[in-house]
Order: sequence, then C-alpha cells, then structure tokens
Amino acid sequence: MDQHAKAVAFRRMHFEPPLLVLPNAWDVASAKALAGLKGCRALATTSSAVARALGWEDGERAPRDEMVETARRIAAAVDVPVTADLERGYGDPAGTARAAWDAGLVGINFEDSTRAGLVPLDEQVAAIGAIREAVPDLVVNARIDVFLRIGGDVDEAVDRANAYLAAGADCTYPILCPPVSIPELARRIDGPMNVIVDRGVPEPADLQELGVARLTWGGGLAAVAYDAAVRTVAEALR
Repeated sequence: MDQHAKAVAFRRMHFEPPLLVLPNAWDVASAKALAGLKGCRALATTSSAVARALGWEDGERAPRDEMVETARRIAAAVDVPVTADLERGYGDPAGTARAAWDAGLVGINFEDSTRAGLVPLDEQVAAIGAIREAVPDLVVNARIDVFLRIGGDVDEAVDRANAYLAAGADCTYPILCPPVSIPELARRIDGPMNVIVDRGVPEPADLQELGVARLTWGGGLAAVAYDAAVRTVAEALR
C-alpha cells in the first residue's frame, strides 16, 4: 500500500467502526512489537517518549529533525499507517507537516498550547488551515489542551474542537478531559474525537458506544515499559 492509500485508509478508520485503538510507539523496536499484534491497524508516536529516548524532555525541546527522523524510521519499519506526535510544529507548523509527509507519515498530532499557555483560537485555526493547505492528504489530530489548565471547561473545549474541525482538522483530542465529560464532548463535537487512556476512562467498547473515534496512550506505554525494567533490575539488586 502506498502512502496516499495508507492516508486514505487511516482517515477512514476515524469514521467507521470499530474504535481506532492506536498504540503509541517510541522507537523502531516498540513499533514492530505493537504493529505485530493481532488487530493493530495503525500506530502513533508519542512526543514525550520519543524525546526522552533521544535525550531530551518533552515540550518542543528536542530538535524537529530528530523527532521527524525517528518517526520516519518507525514508519519505514512497519506496514501499518503511522501518525506522528510533532507537538506544535516547532515554530513552523506547515513546514513540519510537509516534513512529516515527506518522511512517510500519514498524520500528525498538532497541539494548541506552548510552555507559555494556550495559543489564541484564531492563531491556532490559521495554523491548522495552513497545514491543510500545505499537505492535503495528511490526517490532522488537533489536540486541545484546555483540561491541562486549572479551570479548563467543556464549553471551551467544544468551541475549540469545532473551530479546528472547520479549519480542516480530521479529529480532535481534548487531552486528559475528565472521564465524566467524555459523553458530552463526544455528543457536542462535530467530528471524530480522540481519548487518552487514563484512570476512570471507559473501556474501548463503551467509548465506541459513546461515539469516540480513537483511543491512544500518549507516553503511557513507554512509562509502563520503563517501570517494568526498573522493577526487574531493582529486584536483582536487593
């Protein structure tokens, strides 16, 4: 399957059952292991785990080229479509989107905050429009960071989500939304919605019933792997 066909197939997964369960890989080895699981239809990367594996911290501290190169190696190593978490585009959202496509990726996460706080809505809408114009086939998952702030609310998340969809995003991602708010968000957002695995989040079958399109782990899978390795070695060092 060529890249265009992968992108078409990946976009369609957001609109047709079953729920798109999208594991987050952080290197080629994890990507191969996850893509080899029965039923795995696509993979995502995770900016936090990729950055840390490269010796950086999350939050656009890693150089863009290193993040894109890791995603390129992952995409080249597996047969399923791969979407990359490329944060807020490293100062050049449209250019980063083109770099992702040129690297063999079929999608990106694009978030609406920086270390300084939430990006103004009109600025984020313009950036999503520029990405869509630059790379029409790329599947854009627009991350919404209102729940990362104290006082973030459902109304603001819905307003941002629907504005991003109207600007050309394919899916929206109100990261770490309160589990109790998932049904309302899924009902009021006018397009596919991504939910991250967290305590209290419904099971995949229940999320699908609520209208959620996509489930991811972020850096959670890498954290589990590292925790298991540390516990194993700690036992041996007693």
